[in-house]
Amino acid sequence: MIKRKKICLVYTGGTIGMVGAINENGERVLRPPNDPSEFLSFLKIGDEIEDIVDLSFHVLFNKDSTNVIPSDWTEIAQFIYDKREEFDGFVVSHGTDTMHFSSSALSFAFGKELNFPIVFTGAQTTPDVSHGDARINILRAIKVACEDIAEVVLSFGDYVFRGSRVQKKDEKRFDAFESPAEFPVGYITEDILIGNTIKKIDPNKNKDIKNFQPYFDDGIVQFSLIPGLKPDLLFPILKNNNCKGIVIQSFGSGNVPNIDVYSFQDFIKKATELNKPVIITSQFPANSTLDSHYEPGIDAIKAGAITTGNMTNAAATVKFRWILHIINKKIKNSEVDKIDMVREIAKLMNDSYINEVTTNTKRV
Repeated sequence: MIKRKKICLVYTGGTIGMVGAINENGERVLRPPNDPSEFLSFLKIGDEIEDIVDLSFHVLFNKDSTNVIPSDWTEIAQFIYDKREEFDGFVVSHGTDTMHFSSSALSFAFGKELNFPIVFTGAQTTPDVSHGDARINILRAIKVACEDIAEVVLSFGDYVFRGSRVQKKDEKRFDAFESPAEFPVGYITEDILIGNTIKKIDPNKNKDIKNFQPYFDDGIVQFSLIPGLKPDLLFPILKNNNCKGIVIQSFGSGNVPNIDVYSFQDFIKKATELNKPVIITSQFPANSTLDSHYEPGIDAIKAGAITTGNMTNAAATVKFRWILHIINKKIKNSEVDKIDMVREIAKLMNDSYINEVTTNTKRV
């Protein structure tokens, strides 16, 4: 008899886990499940799951993912880290709006030493929609968590994506996520087809993670460029002591206005002088900021901006928060001079830690 895998299903909120109930006014409402049996029975997958895995259920918190913040990423990562010896794999049920941020965050938190699967999933519909995707996505994610995977991934619809390479593309369709700069790492058919690019479990290594770093700095301000935006409106942000860094979502391939009162060169220079790094992402899918050959993009780099290669906006901003925490800790411990802060962050942003960026296409 084949031994069933022990899988922990971590509930954090979102549409996928809501169950129907009648409140004191006789109105039908949606609420999180009270216990594992209720959750699984409402999804009508109890018997099927018992044939596949030994499943445990844990409610970590219940939030619309719009309200998930960096400290929640830390809480999810810390819970999994603490429970890692008890289970063969983990499934995190999560709201879809910011799931790609959370999957990126856990990818960085666990890093290259991760030696078991962490699978994020969610749904576009509540479980009571008979033709919806809640039930099937949970089933598929649990199956994926039984595979030979040693990474953070996101399982949704027919695809398995690397956790640091995925972004949401649609609010209604059941194929809600995409990985613009990288093919999916797996496909869900009658069998789970995992590609060769995924990191596999090393049977000769344990689950110890010596370089577990689940913390992310606050104080990041992001804005998207629009035609006619004057940087003078944004200079007060730099004077705010709570601001630690800026993310500019640029036009096209990293292009930032560079003429007249709309030029961002002085803004970027001032931010850099104040040790408040500026990173450039794009309003378009990943691959858009591989390398700007246009003068507006080149001038932004000359002014001190840090490019992000073909990272998604989610991965780049999460990585930025993660690196800021690491660098500020080193500055506090006198391991890095604050004068070199922006240069150190630029170097780390350009490194690939968990295959979040294609290094041979980035601007150095």
